[in-house]
This record gives sequence, C-alpha cells and structure tokens, in this order.
Amino acid sequence: YAGESFLADGRFSVWGVTLETWDGRRIEADLSSEERVFDTKAQQLTLTYEWGEVRCDYLVRGDRLTLGIEVTNRSDAILAEVTLSPMVTRFPSPPEGWQPHWPQRGFNLGGPTIVPAVCEGATLVCANEDVHRPLQVGWVGRESLAERPMIVATVSDWAPDLVNPRLRRPVAPGLSDRYEISLRFGPAGSDPAELAGDLEQAFAQDHPPLLEWDDRRPIGALFLSTSELNAPTNPRGWFQDANADFTGEAGHARFRERLMAYAESSIEILAELGCQGMITWDIEGQEYPHAISYLGDPRSLPPEMETAADAYFQAFADAGLRTGICVRPQLPVRPPYSPGVTQVEAPDPVAALSAKITYAKERWGCTLFYVDSNGDPNVPLPASVFRELAAANPDVLLIPEHETPAYYACTAPYRDFANLGQLGTPGSVRRMYPGAFSFLYVGHGDPDPVRDQLVDAARGGDILVVHGWYRNENHEVVREAYGEDAR
Repeated sequence: YAGESFLADGRFSVWGVTLETWDGRRIEADLSSEERVFDTKAQQLTLTYEWGEVRCDYLVRGDRLTLGIEVTNRSDAILAEVTLSPMVTRFPSPPEGWQPHWPQRGFNLGGPTIVPAVCEGATLVCANEDVHRPLQVGWVGRESLAERPMIVATVSDWAPDLVNPRLRRPVAPGLSDRYEISLRFGPAGSDPAELAGDLEQAFAQDHPPLLEWDDRRPIGALFLSTSELNAPTNPRGWFQDANADFTGEAGHARFRERLMAYAESSIEILAELGCQGMITWDIEGQEYPHAISYLGDPRSLPPEMETAADAYFQAFADAGLRTGICVRPQLPVRPPYSPGVTQVEAPDPVAALSAKITYAKERWGCTLFYVDSNGDPNVPLPASVFRELAAANPDVLLIPEHETPAYYACTAPYRDFANLGQLGTPGSVRRMYPGAFSFLYVGHGDPDPVRDQLVDAARGGDILVVHGWYRNENHEVVREAYGEDAR
C-alpha cells in the first residue's frame, strides 16, 4: 500500500487446536499431518488435518483485504479452542504508541475490535467484521516493532480465568465456525475511526441506546466514614472522628444528631451548586478494610444507622434532591470463627443488584446507584447485566465503576478525574452513541490545569460529581460549567 510492502510472511499458520472429549478430557490436536492446498482461481487456502480443516478465503476490495476463515471439526470430540496466525505483518515505521513485547489486540467483549497501526506512510486497521461474537483478533507481542504476527483465536493467554469463559466458541463434531477479519488501509494521517466507522455503527445498532436521563446537573458525592480509623468506640469510622463514641443507646442518639447535622450542611452546599442529587457511598459505614470498605448492601445497616437512615434520606428528598447509594454485585459473607467479612461473587449478578436496588428504591426512594467492583477493570461484567437492570428500572441512573463501550447504551459509567485524570466520555464512544454521557468524578482534584476540558465535558452532557459535604475550591469550576450560558 502506498508503495510499501506490509507483508513479511504470508504463510497461514495454525498455532494450536484443543479438543474436549465427552468426559471433559482436553487433548491438543495433532498438527503434523497438515495438507496444504491453494486454489488460485478461488483465492482460497485449505489446510487439512486428521481432526478437521481450516479454510481461508482472501478477498481484496479497494484498500481492504478480507480474510474469511472457516474452521470445521471432523473429529468425535468438541473443538474447544483454536489459535491461528494468518500472516506476519511488516510495518514501514514503528506504529504510533506501540511498545516492544506489548500485544495489540481486541476481544470483541463489549465493543467492536478495531486495532490501529498508525505509521508514517499509512494507517492500517485490523478489524473483526463480526461485531456480535467474541474473538481475539490483532497482533501478538514481540520485541520487534517492524514485524508482528497476526492472531485470530478463541482463547487468550492474558487473564485467561476472566477472558476465556467469555471467548469460548465450541464447535461440535461435524460443524463449522467462521471468522471474518479485515485489514483496512488509509493514507498517512488517516483517522482509524474513519477506516472502521461502519463497524462502530454496526455495533451501536446491535446494542441500541436504552438510557434516557435528561437531567445532567451535578451530583454530590457524600462520604460519611473512613476505613482507616480503627477506633473502639467508633468502629465504622463515622465522620472520621476517632474520639466519638457511638456505642450503646446514648451513642446512637449522638450519631443521629451528627448525621442529621451532616445532612443539613450538605443540602445547603448541594443547593448552592444546583445539584440534582447526592450519592452516599458508605451508608453501612466502613468497618472493614479496603477493598470491602464499601459493603454495598443497604439491607445490612449497623444499629446506629438502621434507626437514623430513614430521616437522613428523607431530609434530602424534602429538599427536592435525588438520593442514591453504592451497591455491589458481590454478597458479603462472615467466615466462621472470624470477626471479618469477605465478599463472594454473586452467582447471578442481575438478581443480586436488583434486590439491593429494589430495597433502596422502596425504603428511601433512591434513584442514583453507583455500582462498585463490577468485575475486573479490564474485563468488567458483561454489559448485558446492566442492560437487563436498566430495562427493569428505567427510573434510575446506573453508574458502573468499570465499563466497555456497550455500557454507555444503558448506563453513565464512572470516570475519575480526581485520581486518574480522566476527562469525560471517550470520543470513540460518542461516535457510536452521540447521546452517551459519563459520571465524571471531580472530587478533590485540582481542575485549574484542565478547566476548559472539564467545562467542555459538562457542556457536552457529562455529569460532574463533587464532594458535597464541604465547600471546595473546585466548586467554582462546577458553577462555571453549569452557568446560565451553559444551560
């Protein structure tokens, strides 16, 4: 392309095939019996083995090479995993942003696989033409940035415990599976999104937007406690006060008084900022160390909060503010003979989250739900979990801690400026979902270096999230973003 060769080695290779017998035994298939036939007229390669065959159709249209790969299982076992390398690609110059040994690949989990290689003379995109089914596609990691083998696989060597159950595409005896991969070329300076925009649109059509939430005013984040206090008379770290005594009936009365004073002060601050509501992260307190500090279950309140929570939430509701809490798709478990609590993954995360959301809606009228720990940051729970929750609860805003592009169709994912420097909804998401927005945590962050970007994020529809229990200097930026002109 553009006078440059992008092919280092065009030999199609089968790197590995795993079969599973009826009793669960795994067998590495024999690859030594390979017979290789290329039909020049049909532009089709056929690789035949004792267990089956792999065919690849090569189709060139304009500046695009499409590989139609079909794997057929002719054995008596299930074809459980396959790893292929269609070619070794040569790059005239090191692709922008690539690092030695780091792979460049996608898995089609929650977003279309569009892997760019931006070089000085041209832009190349490796893409999975199928936006529906999971598959590993891209380039493997190697020391060299000049040459990289392509990979197409139904198995991953990265985070296999998390990824492989979702990549699984078993092929029963006598059946076939098909993968369609493309290499798309564009002139130097081409935006990869322009080369693969049709796949982004196809993905959005496959995962249509479901969320309707017109109110984009700021939201106050309220933190009542800390997990670092370790105070005997304040074991849940309320108000970060090591000297407080909230034990016994007298202590519970003191707690209620402090809690309502906290609510009154926070309501005043939230009103000054024109907030639509608040989310209390730690309604159960933080008796346990991180990462279980936010228990995420409103049905498990300590005694001092159990008798005060209704009045607390009612105060915000009476002020015209939405209310919310933090929930988790895990279930708390107290191990026997141990004072601590651990979390276990709920076997049905939809049911677990639904029960917690329903409880908070019915008891306190909550409509804002931050969902903590929804899977690994790199491999969050399937977006279908939140799509089902959103469909059942159209009156609430779901805010997952981790996300894939598909999450934006039904939630407002958490973005963290204060700790991670993130600045609103990614452009790739906005291309797929023009109405998408994020829950952008400003918190304690210093906005001055990126003031304009934060203002633009809010004016573009993102919800800025501030500490709502004290007056912070960064509240000025929030007022600017939501000023009369912005509205």
